[in-house]
Amino acid sequence: MNWEDRTADYYIQRMLRQWDLADFATEVEVERVYRQLAGDLISRLTQRLSFKKGTLRLKYMSAALRQEMTYRRESLRDKINSELGAEVVKKIIIT
Repeated sequence: MNWEDRTADYYIQRMLRQWDLADFATEVEVERVYRQLAGDLISRLTQRLSFKKGTLRLKYMSAALRQEMTYRRESLRDKINSELGAEVVKKIIIT
């Protein structure tokens, strides 16, 4: 690949890897997509959200919401990965 064929995205990804920020950028992107898909109410009831090494951990304030999201976690994982265009989220743990 010559330098003329490279896009800005190529250079941004290279810079993030060089500065060890690729994982942080992925975490921010997963959180953004989750909040977009979940909507305002569920986002407000999400007490904690973290993403590390393919695992998205979600903690909810409501027991009923926690139970409902446990049933829907595979669907949520598929939707997040679809929005991101790659299988980034491998597993969702709900507490």
